[in-house]
This record gives sequence, structure tokens and C-alpha cells, in this order.
Amino acid sequence: MKLKIILYIMLFPVAAFSQEVWTLQRCLDEGRKNSLDIQLRELDIVSAKATYRSPGMDFLPKVDFSASHNYSIGSTIDPATNNRVSSNIQTDNFSLNASLTLLDLNVFTQARRNKLAVLRANADKEATATEYSLSIMENYFNALYTQELLKVQLAQFENAVYNLKRIEKEAELGSRPKSDLYDMQVSYALEENGIIETRQLLYNRKLQLIQLMNATGLSPDAMTLDTKGYAEAFAENSDPVYENALKNYPAIVSAQLAEDIARKEMKMQKNKYLPVLGAYYSYSSFYYLPLNGLGTQGVNPFWTQLDDNKNHYVGVQLNVPIFNGLRNHRDVQVAKIEYKKKTVEAEQEKIKLRQLIEQEIAKLQQAREIAQKLEKARTYADRSFTAAQAKFTHGLIEAVVFSASKNQLLTAEYDLLKAKYTVTYLTLKLKFIEHNAI
Repeated sequence: MKLKIILYIMLFPVAAFSQEVWTLQRCLDEGRKNSLDIQLRELDIVSAKATYRSPGMDFLPKVDFSASHNYSIGSTIDPATNNRVSSNIQTDNFSLNASLTLLDLNVFTQARRNKLAVLRANADKEATATEYSLSIMENYFNALYTQELLKVQLAQFENAVYNLKRIEKEAELGSRPKSDLYDMQVSYALEENGIIETRQLLYNRKLQLIQLMNATGLSPDAMTLDTKGYAEAFAENSDPVYENALKNYPAIVSAQLAEDIARKEMKMQKNKYLPVLGAYYSYSSFYYLPLNGLGTQGVNPFWTQLDDNKNHYVGVQLNVPIFNGLRNHRDVQVAKIEYKKKTVEAEQEKIKLRQLIEQEIAKLQQAREIAQKLEKARTYADRSFTAAQAKFTHGLIEAVVFSASKNQLLTAEYDLLKAKYTVTYLTLKLKFIEHNAI
């Protein structure tokens, strides 16, 4: 018993220390929290929301105030003497202007377009998160398979330790040939090396998973992956999966929103042919002061002049586009082409999704078929190994034959383990594609 504990600590030291269990959902949550790509998409959402505004805001009046202070340096004719005298004049002009859009249909179209842009920014963020989650899921199951593979190797290694110790004693007593001892030593060394390689592979795959999650302060040796709660039945008909995925898969939603935005942009270009009706009002006044003293006696004070010189200017303006060098026609045609491109891209995304689902379901069916066959092969290999162990214990077969039977069992267990985790991974992947959640 002590020997088993020592070997376990030597070959799998992380088990000797407290480890934190990481489920797939926890890895997904941690990764989404730390992903810089997702953070960039969140900033795109903030930007799109800042761009969007209610169409009523564009019908609010625009008001501005302007003022100017001017000097006119020159000369003029004095009527009293009919001589040219210098004339330096100071003028101050003030104006308060207001304009109001009464009718512009493009305002409503642009507002709807910007609202769709907010929805698309959200869909783009979810699409990025989905691709990222699928990457985490793949890395998680690669590491999980390696973790379970190591457990199988360690369990079998106990048998190698037991048989090596027994053959060493029997070889010393002369009841076993030295060749059997050499064969067992080779088998022992190869199994030990395989465990070390698998342990290193497990460390590297956990490290890749941690780096993908962008989790700091977490060591691969301090985490163990959860093995429970992943075996779920999955319907292998692609039609309902595809129909549900069309509603939930963010890449499809984003492509459809891009198509809707392109349609609105095409309508915005067409709206340039429509008239725009507006109203305006202006209040202005000015102050006049000769600087050379000529006629200053008759100059009214500042506030008196502002009151005397005031002017109100009000009107309605109708702007009807007639001809601008066919620029509107060109812009409409370009917008139509862009809309057709987005329509094709949306259809392309649907085709890619359907093909992905069909491929993954085919892989799942094949993995299940292989797993069923390997289950039987593993049963037969286990029976063969049990018989070989009994024969080898009683000296009826040589060590090389026993090692071949053991390797046959190990291969069957490795293949079955891989097939089972492939089924589990593909099942979860298809569920995630269908519902955008696990």
C-alpha cells in the first residue's frame, strides 16, 4: 500500500496537493470575463448606442448667436466743405438665429438604421463570445481526455509494479528465466515513460486552457477538470437543430442585421430625392460709431441704437432636389449593390451553419458507432488480459506474451476513452450551436 502511494506521488505529484475543480461552465465564465476581444465588442456596443438618438431630437430647433466687432479705416466726403476727410467707423453687429426642420423623412430612416446598428453590435459581441466559447470547449476536452488518460495509465502501472516485483523475486529464486525479468523491466520502463509524457502533455494542455481564459495567478498543477454532468442524449436530426440555431446562433443574427442595415442605407440614399421643409427665424441689430469725431454729436447711445436698428427675419424654406450631377443616382446604385452583397453574405452564413451542423452530427454518429464497437473490444481485451495474468502468474506463458496482452488492453482502453469523450464533446458542441448555451 505504501509503495502504491509513493509511486502515485512520484508519477502524478499534483494529486498530492489540494486542487481546485474547474467545470466547463466555470472556464467559459472566466474566459468571457477576461477576453479582450469581447471587451472590444462591448465598446462597439457603447459606440453604437452613443450614435443612436430618437428621431424627435433631429426636429428640435437649432439656435445660435453671432456677434462681430469691426473697424472701417478710410475716407469720405464732408458735405459741409465738400472736402475728403478721414472716416474711421466702428460697427458692432449682433444676430440670434433659429432654424427648425419641419419635414425630412430621412431622419426616421437614419434613426431606424442606427437602432439596428446597436442590435448588430450586440450580435457581433455574442458571435465573438460564441467562437471564443467553442475554442475553450475544445481545449477543455483535450485537457480532460488527457487527464483521464493519465488515470488509466496510473491504474495499469500498479499492475506493472506488482508484476515486476514478483518476477524479480522469482528470478532470484531461479523459478523464472532472466529473459522474463528483462521483458518486464522493458515493459515497466516504457509504461513509466508513457506516464511522464502524458503528465507533461496534460500540463501543457491545461496551460493552453489557462492562457486562452487569460486567467492570471493560476497554475496548471493547481487545477483539476470536472468529469461529471456531460453525458446527455442528443437528437441526431439536423433539421430541428438547424431551425433552432437560425434563431440563436449569433453569427446568423449578425448577418441578418447587417442585411437590414444595408436595406435602410439604400433607403436613405433614395430619400435624397425627397424634398426637405424647414423654417427659420433671425433677430439682428447693430451699433454704429464714427471714430474721427465727425458727426459724433448725432450718434445715439449703444442701447438706443440696438433698439432702433433691430430687425426680425422669419420664413419657410422648401428644398427640392432636381439635379446634382447624378450623384444621388450613383449613391443609390452603390447602396443597392451593398445590400445585395449583405444578402448573399447572410445566405452564406446560413449555408456554413447547416454544413457545420451536418458535419458535426456525422462525426457524432461515427464516434458513437466506434464507441459501441470499442466497448465490446475493451470487454474482450479485459477478459484476455485476466486470463493472461492468471497464466503468467502460474508460469504458463512468457513475459513478452503477457506484455502483449496488457498492451492490447491498454490500447482498447485508450481508444474507448477517446471515443467516449469525443461523443461528449460533439454532443455539447451541437447543443451549444443550437441554443448558444450549454
